[in-house]
Amino acid sequence: MRSSSTILLRGAALLLSLGLLTGCASSPATPETSSAPPEESAAPVDCAVAKCVALTFDDGPGEFTDRLLDELQEAKAPATFFMVGKNVGKYPDTVKRMVAEGHELGNHTWDHADITTLTKEKIEHEVQWTDEAIEKAAGQTPDVLRPPYGSHGAVYDRLIPYPLVLWDVDTLDWKHHDPVKTVKIALDEVKPGSIILMHDIHESSVEAVPDLVAKLTAQGYTLVTVDQLFAGSDFVPGAAYERGAHQAAAGD
Repeated sequence: MRSSSTILLRGAALLLSLGLLTGCASSPATPETSSAPPEESAAPVDCAVAKCVALTFDDGPGEFTDRLLDELQEAKAPATFFMVGKNVGKYPDTVKRMVAEGHELGNHTWDHADITTLTKEKIEHEVQWTDEAIEKAAGQTPDVLRPPYGSHGAVYDRLIPYPLVLWDVDTLDWKHHDPVKTVKIALDEVKPGSIILMHDIHESSVEAVPDLVAKLTAQGYTLVTVDQLFAGSDFVPGAAYERGAHQAAAGD
């Protein structure tokens, strides 16, 4: 028969073991936290001083737009996308990615309609439906619009609730589908304050972007969004703009 003292000692040891186990279970290790610093936002660009140029892409999003975003991300180059509303719902993640990576969203009507052929009601629908599609995909609405074909007029412009953004450099990428020609035309015609027109629905246009961005940068240009290009200047709804406001100050 075991003595009472032996039983007491074993009982105490058992209680001590249980207490240690309970303590371990109730005090989980503190999870490791990332020590990486938050990503710094890009410094603002003053286009009254810098040689700014805006790359713009029409008619998407499309099957090549994500590849274009890859190229722009690699080059750290922002752009402005004028999107056709009926295409937005097919590529909502792509539109969301544009915002996340610092690009600007623009309205290009619902189905690429020439606004000078439409009634007031139809123009309002083309703009509204596209705005709604973009907001559903990206959580925000555009604040600029490009009229398809560049077709516009004072009577129609007044019906648009955003500035109308045209261009002064047409690469004709939609016509020749030649990346080398796209780059050459852009470089021949670009000036400080230029707005370059391209189309992300064509693979050949996307193929031109790395070389174009590299050569623009080598010539001292800073790539910006349309909003950045017009920052600090009159940029009002219902008016049309072909080129940035600071072209003279940057050295025309």
